[in-house]
Amino acid sequence: MTEHIWTPAGTDITIRWRLAGWVPPSEQRVYREKWRHYQELPMRTLDAAGRQKYEEALQRAKVARIK
Repeated sequence: MTEHIWTPAGTDITIRWRLAGWVPPSEQRVYREKWRHYQELPMRTLDAAGRQKYEEALQRAKVARIK
């Protein structure tokens, strides 16, 4: 028989996962580098003025950028 640990509704289960050694992808360097690469692809062909306009468009759309 497996043990069941009761947790109330609204409990953040990720706390229990972290205790078991889980690390979310958003905190892993490999995944952050991957997404930074894909976020920067459109900027490769832009000049300085185009990059500024692109960044402004992202800010207006409230797009989160990986730093």
